[in-house]
Amino acid sequence: MTSQDLDESILILRLSPELMLKSAPVRRQFQDILRRNLKFILKREDVSHTIDMTRGRVTLLVPKAQEARALDLLPKIFGIGTFSVVERIVAADVETISTNCLDLFVGRLAGKTFAVRAKRVGPRTISTRAIEVEVGAVLGLHAKVDLTDPDITVRVEVIGKDAHLYLDRKEGAGGMPAGTQGRAAVLISGGFDSAVAAWQIMRRGANVEFVFCNLGGAAYERQVVQVVKVLTHLWAGGLRPLLHVVDFQGIVAELREKTPDRFWQIVLKREMYRVAEAIAAETHAEAIVTGEALGQVSSQTLSNLNTIDAATTLPVLRPLIGFDKKDIMILARRIGTAPLSERIPEFCGISQGAPAVRSNRDKVAFLEGHIDPAARHAAVAGRKVLNLDKLTAADLRAPYLWVDALPDDAELIDCQPDPYYRAWHVPDVRHYTTDDMTRLYADLPKDGTYVLYCAHGVQSALMAEHMQQKGFNAYAFRGGLTALRTELDRLRRDVPA
Repeated sequence: MTSQDLDESILILRLSPELMLKSAPVRRQFQDILRRNLKFILKREDVSHTIDMTRGRVTLLVPKAQEARALDLLPKIFGIGTFSVVERIVAADVETISTNCLDLFVGRLAGKTFAVRAKRVGPRTISTRAIEVEVGAVLGLHAKVDLTDPDITVRVEVIGKDAHLYLDRKEGAGGMPAGTQGRAAVLISGGFDSAVAAWQIMRRGANVEFVFCNLGGAAYERQVVQVVKVLTHLWAGGLRPLLHVVDFQGIVAELREKTPDRFWQIVLKREMYRVAEAIAAETHAEAIVTGEALGQVSSQTLSNLNTIDAATTLPVLRPLIGFDKKDIMILARRIGTAPLSERIPEFCGISQGAPAVRSNRDKVAFLEGHIDPAARHAAVAGRKVLNLDKLTAADLRAPYLWVDALPDDAELIDCQPDPYYRAWHVPDVRHYTTDDMTRLYADLPKDGTYVLYCAHGVQSALMAEHMQQKGFNAYAFRGGLTALRTELDRLRRDVPA
């Protein structure tokens, strides 16, 4: 029977080679986790499927109409080394195999070189060498053989009484099945480095708790949530990860007031490590993961990393420690986070002067003695926890787009149509309409905070949405002009006489 005779496509998935080196009990455990992850992802994407696992192979059956979708998903499932689409299943005898290989593949060999590779899974029922010789002889009448570097490899896999016929293998994600190596707390900033570090540690089988130390407000939080949502949706199927959002404004204010400027970066990182350790204790994580690369910035010199490490008793894993920025960017593009990460401004650089490139553990610990740990404890206790699997597009929009009060440092932007602007506007306010977005991006610095208003909040929300996607800290004032006038009246009343 041929696979074309069925309503289903047959895919053979092979485990990562290092999984085959595990003992039988461990390998079975890892295979079970891989099956669970595979089922979770296929079910989430509404791909009907049947899975059979045997002897280091996974046979996946999906409807032919959903084959393309399955092929898109498989390269993003950790633990799969390679996979192939079976083009035909025939009886495992040499003549039948040769006849069907000729029928299937001869048209694709024109002008190309080829090789034949046969493999047997299970008891010896047929000579794989005989298959290679016979199929090679039949196809060799139509194309040139190249056993070293062929253009096409014809593959025959014998399983029991059946022979599976297919062409070249496709590369999987490799690594370990996600969730086989314990749990780690990943410090995530939304930038290129931390997202790639998270991917690297998930690829090695770790489950993850994402910890985001928010230094930049709601718009920044929204951008980071988008990065982590994309990362986990594409690569963390089956893990059900959480994102812990910790407001760091109180902590930053405390360290700025009580420690010297040149050590702010180091103290900030130590506080982040302590927060990650506290969350790790609650979530049973066994390590902290960061995106630090040796020497990339001042806080990542060996001296400073040594000082920062002393803030936690947990092991600190740095998957990117030896990476160049170019290598990190290549991986960020591969995993799909680069387009979002490149929009995110840098908030971690809080020092105003030249930061210390060398430090001493004892000295920094002494300086930190002036900091009240209550700010850190309150930040951890008051953190927001987001279930990334359940986040919807609406969740990523509404909570981060609107404000009901004007932040102290915010600049108002009027985005009413011209006639409405002439009828009433806040004195001395900048005015842009939806047709002026290009000019707006050129005029406004990205380090400001902006609150947009219009008559009913429709245009302001649209423009604030666009600005956030461009990396601006921008919001729409909820309630339109009526609510804005009320807020301005309140602010005037609150000004001391």
